[in-house]
Amino acid sequence: MRPSPKRHLPSLVTALNLFAGFLSVVYSINGDYVTAAWLIVVAAVMDVLDGKVARLVKSSSDFGVELDSLADVSSFGFAPAILIYQSYFASWGFFGIFLSFLPLVFGGIRLARFNTQATELGEKDAFFKGLPIPSSAISLVGFVVFEKSIFGGFKHPEILTGLTILVSVLMVSKIRYDAMPNFSFKRQQDVIKIILMIVILPLLALFPSKIIFPGMMMFILSGLLRALIEHFKRADDDDEISDIPAVE
Repeated sequence: MRPSPKRHLPSLVTALNLFAGFLSVVYSINGDYVTAAWLIVVAAVMDVLDGKVARLVKSSSDFGVELDSLADVSSFGFAPAILIYQSYFASWGFFGIFLSFLPLVFGGIRLARFNTQATELGEKDAFFKGLPIPSSAISLVGFVVFEKSIFGGFKHPEILTGLTILVSVLMVSKIRYDAMPNFSFKRQQDVIKIILMIVILPLLALFPSKIIFPGMMMFILSGLLRALIEHFKRADDDDEISDIPAVE
């Protein structure tokens, strides 16, 4: 039987992801930083769609996985690095170059670790280990469009410096972040997420430039808060075990 052309659809969507990242770099070089930022958001949408298309047409392959990783490191590592360098850090000399390089190198490390550790079970897990590289990219570009929308320019490089270091470190951390869940009204945490989405999505549609960055900061802080709660919970469990008298 002749293979169906539909099997190429996921790779086509991944190629669109790659193309959006390339266009973002072009616009960054030309000084249109807001358009460059939105193109990275478009790439993120394509990144979500390629997996859904692959499941829809029941087409999955090692080639697709490798192409997806290549597109991700380009669109969510290289493109944001060029954007923040051109818009904020170009005048900072070598330090600006080094700072802009961080999302690219840590994003590459994060993808390499994910690919080597991924199993069928892991892909269905409810959490990612470390901040996903698209989330890092959206956080950075969200700040760019937020600054332009609120302040009319790019006036707070010190804030972007801290954000760049934060998302870079989080990508290679062991802090857990929510994957795309199958929501259920039976679990309280899923109900809370659904309510938040109902509130945030209309605001995102009406005020995208103003909502993306605060929304991503809430997502980043949710992982940090979860890690903090789990740390203290483990500490309390260890104290309870140590309080149990030994049997002689």
